[in-house]
Amino acid sequence: MADKTDGWQTVYGALDSSTLLSLLPVLKEGREKATEMLKMESRSHEDSEGADAYSAQLWGEALATFDARISADDPARPKLAELRDKVQEVLGQQVARTNQSKRDTRVTEFLWAHQQRELWIKEELARRGLLPTF
Repeated sequence: MADKTDGWQTVYGALDSSTLLSLLPVLKEGREKATEMLKMESRSHEDSEGADAYSAQLWGEALATFDARISADDPARPKLAELRDKVQEVLGQQVARTNQSKRDTRVTEFLWAHQQRELWIKEELARRGLLPTF
């Protein structure tokens, strides 16, 4: 992430101090929205886990019904039971994990970009003597 500047540092460096100061509230608002989005995504992730578990249960029940229709000596019975177990495991975890990861990555990059720009502006304003240094 550290090398994804997209030229914003050059653009920001060319701005006058009042413009940089006016960007701080906008960046803070974007950062706060991204933080709230992460919180919402976390709650949504919990909901999707429940839905995925329900889907896994339905698939498991369908396979169990099919399993009940196969005679006890049918060679497909062990394979069907194995498939049922795999379906329950995979459906219950994979979809939610993949989608959540993609959303979290985008929101985290958005949050990081806002934080980096806000920090850069504050450092630049301190360098220009407009903000105190610690």
